[in-house]
Amino acid sequence: MPSAKLAQLQDESVAIEKEITDLRAIEPKDDAEKAQIEQRLAERGERALEVAKLAQAEHDLDAKVAALRGVRAASDSDSRATVEERKAPAVHVMPGRDAKGFGSNEAAAKAGRFLRALARGDVNEMRAMGETSPTFDGKGSELVSPELFRGFIDVLGYSSVGLQVASLYQTSSNSIVVPKIGEIEASWFDEQGTMTGDEMTTDKVEIALHKMGRLIEISNELAEDAAAVVALAQTVANRFALAIGKKIDTVWLQGDAGKGIDGLVGEISNDNTVAQGVDNDGVDLAELVGKIDSRAVNTAWVVSSAGWAHIMKASVVTQSTTIGDRVLPVVMGAPVYRCLGLPTGTLALYGDFAMATAVAYKANGLQVAASEHASFAKDSVVYRGTQRVGIANHDASFVAKLIVD
Repeated sequence: MPSAKLAQLQDESVAIEKEITDLRAIEPKDDAEKAQIEQRLAERGERALEVAKLAQAEHDLDAKVAALRGVRAASDSDSRATVEERKAPAVHVMPGRDAKGFGSNEAAAKAGRFLRALARGDVNEMRAMGETSPTFDGKGSELVSPELFRGFIDVLGYSSVGLQVASLYQTSSNSIVVPKIGEIEASWFDEQGTMTGDEMTTDKVEIALHKMGRLIEISNELAEDAAAVVALAQTVANRFALAIGKKIDTVWLQGDAGKGIDGLVGEISNDNTVAQGVDNDGVDLAELVGKIDSRAVNTAWVVSSAGWAHIMKASVVTQSTTIGDRVLPVVMGAPVYRCLGLPTGTLALYGDFAMATAVAYKANGLQVAASEHASFAKDSVVYRGTQRVGIANHDASFVAKLIVD
């Protein structure tokens, strides 16, 4: 259970964050109001530092108490292993292996116990596992327990191609402004001379975050089975992450008019478009490579199933590379990702996607709720998972596309 002091500090931190966010969103009417807002922001900023320092002291004390409990619960060797495991960095694994995105079965079990407590409505147990965890990071993941948050993010990052190749930003607000660099070149200047040349051309891209989610129905047998907490965590986290990952890739490539997002494929100009050749041993692929902005550095291929077959038939695969836990073929020096989000008629994209696309996700945007009422007749629990994500395709000149002729 968390101490009363820690609970109070955590509640205050939420209030301070909300007040700072609200203050920064206000457009002052005059200089007097602007001065008042700046003064209040300075006061809240100072208090935020004080709260963070006090909370860290409480977390350090919790970690020491947890270590002592480990000594009482196991032998000396076992307790030392327990403490070292807490200190060890998270191990990110590929979905489909033993821990399925959680790094260890112990972490998956903790996430499963949190989900079971959520279904029962056990507020005290959820608070104990989330807010007093030794892995508390202050980024909002404690709202769903750190283990569940990391498992979800790991699987999401693996399942979504867009999250792997685009520029990725984490934010604590519902919008973020990211820089967009234009033309830039250095200039010569003599010793003690005056440097000439224009300032670096920059622009900005504002990304609005929107909520997306999924409902998952789980039988009460699985939710209540103490031996099945790992399976419960794997099922919920994987289904949430795979569903949201697929949605991100579809919107990234095809757009969403309702959310004001233009799809990357539609933004690519005719000058950066190549029609599919037939039995040309990769000539059309080579032409595609020459279409993109010359400043592109970290290039990659994003292909559909038909595009994958076209690349394989062209016999241009020269080697493979390992990125994370995934072994990818390399075509003309760039790794190849297969993606389900490409629209019909588009075989492949090639380019520097980090320069073309920005994706933002909210650190405390993952929220999981549970209800037995929605599926009472089936004796099941319905979990609702939501996450806030924003996508902006801001410079399609760094990408070219191969279409069906």
